[in-house]
Amino acid sequence: MSSPPARRVGAVIAALVGTALFVPAPTGAAAGAPPSSHTCETSATAFRPKVARFSSVRRKFDVVRVARTPSGAIGTPPLTARGKRLVGWDPHTKPANGRGSVILDAHTWPGGGALGNTLLRKLRRGDVITLDSAGRKKACYRVTERRSYPVKRFPQRKAFRSWGKEQVVIVVCSGKRLGPGRWTHRTVWYAVPITGDDVSATPRG
Repeated sequence: MSSPPARRVGAVIAALVGTALFVPAPTGAAAGAPPSSHTCETSATAFRPKVARFSSVRRKFDVVRVARTPSGAIGTPPLTARGKRLVGWDPHTKPANGRGSVILDAHTWPGGGALGNTLLRKLRRGDVITLDSAGRKKACYRVTERRSYPVKRFPQRKAFRSWGKEQVVIVVCSGKRLGPGRWTHRTVWYAVPITGDDVSATPRG
């Protein structure tokens, strides 16, 4: 998929091959199954995530940094057997930063088997997303909204923002596959920070 200019609002995003997520430049500062109920002592400082967990998926996933292109696009994890199960992370906003969108993405494969396919099947409102540094830093988020948008109607300012309260945004390709790297829709999950002694998943919807 060719990449339109970085400032073009509503640009095509999150392709299967050579994904392009177009976002405004931020201005702020920069295993096994998860238990059904656990604590989440959110880090006091922002950190680079290394591991992601989803309360409705029975395993953990490595997080890899994805590089921006000269046009301002964000890529996905490598298009390999390992890459299909990785979470891509845009480094411009870190977990526990306190503001803006922590942007994550994952591959969707036409035959299934990639992380994006798993999230489309299982991740729902009320589920908990945990990001950690593979050390002592951690941040937890509860999914508050799941939406599917036609590619040309993607709400870029809502999803990819450098202002406002911190949120996690996960984007994967969905809908009908039109060809390599071309899908009709993007599914987005929005999640907000949570902390405390019990961050178990709430009833899903």
